[in-house]
Amino acid sequence: MSFPHATLSVKLTEPYGSGTMLTMSTLKKSASEFHHGDLQAALVMAGLRHVEKHGLNSLGLRQLALVTGVSPTAVYRHFVDLEHLKASVAKASREVLGTMMLDAMESASKAKGAKAANERFRAMGSAYIDFGLKKPNLFEIAFICFDAPRLEEDSPNPWELLMSSLTELNELGCISDKNFKTAPMIAWSMVHGFAALAAQGVTGTAQETQASKNDILAAVKKALDIKVI
Repeated sequence: MSFPHATLSVKLTEPYGSGTMLTMSTLKKSASEFHHGDLQAALVMAGLRHVEKHGLNSLGLRQLALVTGVSPTAVYRHFVDLEHLKASVAKASREVLGTMMLDAMESASKAKGAKAANERFRAMGSAYIDFGLKKPNLFEIAFICFDAPRLEEDSPNPWELLMSSLTELNELGCISDKNFKTAPMIAWSMVHGFAALAAQGVTGTAQETQASKNDILAAVKKALDIKVI
């Protein structure tokens, strides 16, 4: 299932574009170390770093050409316009989110059974909110639809991680078949709504935000009528 909107420092270990791996070592490379095959990835990662630090509004193709040490003409070989670049940075931002969710699930529990599945589901929701709290600029761009060529699917894909977790809970009998039909959008909407508020810094002090986060995650469990069998 696709990420639910129109177009479709954290480790990214899946291929981007033409076979380039986005890893921690990729993030740390200087511009001069990128050869032609890596230029698209270099530009996306430079854009990702820029947006995380400065926000979306000041992102530009010529600026990234300077950062990566290439000519503007070289940049336009990979991106038809600024919208195309922004869409690619948005995709990379969602992959940062997906990686945070996946890491949180793996850290929560690797065991089998209902209790472990519930722990992974909660950890995933917590990581989603943390993405808004800790990386508000990436959160903002991640969910904007840009007028750009269709890109490859996000990997890891946050929506697919949610569906996988809910499917596991359903198969274990923790979520009824009836509730499972509406569970993805209910869970996504509740968690995303609070994460968006957190990203804007309007959820109070750190202590108040943590308490509200716990309340939201508990409310999701209640709304889906999740049971530990």
